[in-house]
Amino acid sequence: MMKYLFLLSAIAIFSACSGNKKEEKAESAPAEAMTAKTVQVSAATTSSITNLLASYYQLKDALVEYDTAAANKAAASLVMAADSVNTKEITDSTLAITLQNFSGSISSEAKALAGETDLIEKKRSFSMITENLYPMLQAIQYNESVVYHQMCPMAFNDNEAAFWLSNNREVVNPYLGKKHPKYASGMLHCGEVKDSLAYAK
Repeated sequence: MMKYLFLLSAIAIFSACSGNKKEEKAESAPAEAMTAKTVQVSAATTSSITNLLASYYQLKDALVEYDTAAANKAAASLVMAADSVNTKEITDSTLAITLQNFSGSISSEAKALAGETDLIEKKRSFSMITENLYPMLQAIQYNESVVYHQMCPMAFNDNEAAFWLSNNREVVNPYLGKKHPKYASGMLHCGEVKDSLAYAK
């Protein structure tokens, strides 16, 4: 009976993890749907966002590895990058304020992440960072590289979904990672690509 229940549980988890592939969206240029005109962003602003994204990817990779020290170091780098986002050359005041708000939220969450001792809480802060970074990239129509918006359906408590960003289409899940206390590395590739930012240069 116990083996039967375990099998049913494993099937349910696999089903949740595999997701509905029909929902996956093709790579697209969201600018066509979200804005009527191309956003003009200076090279300095774009470079500062690229630095921010690089620190974010370092944090993501540290969480995949369950490396708390590396995660804290990446979070500190992320704070500096967020605080250094260049909005001085943006002539659209609404866009400038939007970027300032997003970068401020990212900085606050990265500080909170570094201050947390519980890895689950670090991951929750990471989720909130993602929720601010993704629309920030959309707002400036970031065009230096393709950014994949990926989703884990069981990031928290086996039933709470959460998102992350990646520079690679392959799913490598920072919420379940390589050393998960329950699944070890068995759910490392759990999740799916939900969308991507692929603005043409």
